Amino acid sequence: MNAPRSESVVSRRDMLLTTAVGAAAPSLLTVAADSERGLFVVPPYVQLGDAPRSATEESLILMWHSRPGRGTWSVEFRSAGSMKWMTTDRVTSSTVSVTGIPAHDVFQCVLRPLSPGKPVEYRVVLNGAAAFTATASVRAPAGQPFRCVVMGDVGTGSPQQKRVAYQVQRSQPEFVLIPGDFVYDNGRISEYQSSFFPAYTAEVASDDRGAPLLSACCFLGGRGQHDTEAALETHPDGHAFFLYWSFPLNGPVTSPDSRHVYPLAGAATREQSFRQAAGQRFPRMASYSFDWGNSHWVVLDTWNPHIDWTDPVLRDWLRADIVAAREATWKIVSSYMPPFSSSTRYPQGQKMRVIVDILEETGVDLVFSGYAHSYQRTYPLRFRPDLLAAGPVTDPGHLISGTFVFDERFDGQHHTQPDGIIYIVSGCGGNRQFHSPEQTDHPASWQTFTARYNASVHQFTQLDVHDTTLTVKQISVDGDALDQFSLTKRV
Repeated sequence: MNAPRSESVVSRRDMLLTTAVGAAAPSLLTVAADSERGLFVVPPYVQLGDAPRSATEESLILMWHSRPGRGTWSVEFRSAGSMKWMTTDRVTSSTVSVTGIPAHDVFQCVLRPLSPGKPVEYRVVLNGAAAFTATASVRAPAGQPFRCVVMGDVGTGSPQQKRVAYQVQRSQPEFVLIPGDFVYDNGRISEYQSSFFPAYTAEVASDDRGAPLLSACCFLGGRGQHDTEAALETHPDGHAFFLYWSFPLNGPVTSPDSRHVYPLAGAATREQSFRQAAGQRFPRMASYSFDWGNSHWVVLDTWNPHIDWTDPVLRDWLRADIVAAREATWKIVSSYMPPFSSSTRYPQGQKMRVIVDILEETGVDLVFSGYAHSYQRTYPLRFRPDLLAAGPVTDPGHLISGTFVFDERFDGQHHTQPDGIIYIVSGCGGNRQFHSPEQTDHPASWQTFTARYNASVHQFTQLDVHDTTLTVKQISVDGDALDQFSLTKRV
């Protein structure tokens, strides 16, 4: 599927040539090219929105950022291959105005109805003229194969981040999941604008610019350490996670006053302004679940030192959510804090071992994490803690010892039905700094549960899901395969 690295770069202009129809094509191309020079603070990007479950009629949220007072916006869309454009019911917006950041409006609208698994072409229109056109993936139905990408610890604005984005573009995923650390160092609006959006909205896909990923596929994910740490008092543009994304709102923490919520830590007026802009997304969006194809994903808020996953309410939600996905062939969890890690740089982040009993009980197949800037894959394993946690477990460095049972017969090639859960750290998506790179070629330094370790190159994880076969491929910034294995299930 991947072309050689010597291929010429693909621009949005080239994409438009393949999607624009008839006499409208020339004007669309011209306006779209002009739009990159000033109409948008952030050009349009697609989101799953509050639609956790698959449906016979699918939908997407389309979002973009622009300066106030541009004029009247509208959006038209059509399924790939159709000649008829439909118009969205309405476009809504909220204004983000905080100290130190130029005011901008965050626009959004719903693209609906969409055919499951069939790409949608859309165009954003300003004052009657097309300003942007792209084609995006729509969630695959249960019977349709799909590809997705997982990569964590990305948003520094580094050359490596852009190179990874370019390789991800070549992979052509239907969605991208970031376990955490969308941006560095404090989850601020200014950091999104400088170090996240440019890499994934580049007009031209290339090694040194990034790629137009956000316009073509949904990004999903959870908060990491660096997405949460800004206090509104000292960083008025903090907590941007809740302003710029539209993820499902089916998580267990619904009240801003819950003890599990990372505090906004600002003056009353600043907190009120933030909550108005974030709406229901704060704090509901910190943990959630969603379906894609025949898979069910659960995204958890984990580094947050205020959340306690020993709380029966949170545990009951997690268990019930996965059990309710009984029709899903594959069950996958995203936990920014890795329950099991070999990194000597950060060996202590074990607090999420408190949910391993639920993951095993409910038949979870894979757990993806970030935090450590490395790639790690465990053997399929089962874990029993030496002692059950007595009281809250909130410290990210909480140590939980226990005993392991490994399935060392599983090799992902000939023996593909694992006895246990495989835990993967995929934290090399863009941060320049690797964690414990010297361990890559020294298995004696790995923990006994570790089957693969690599912290020598930037990389991402590609998943191909086809019915009862799930193939994982670890791909380097140069497009090389660093690891590959398959899981299969009995029909």
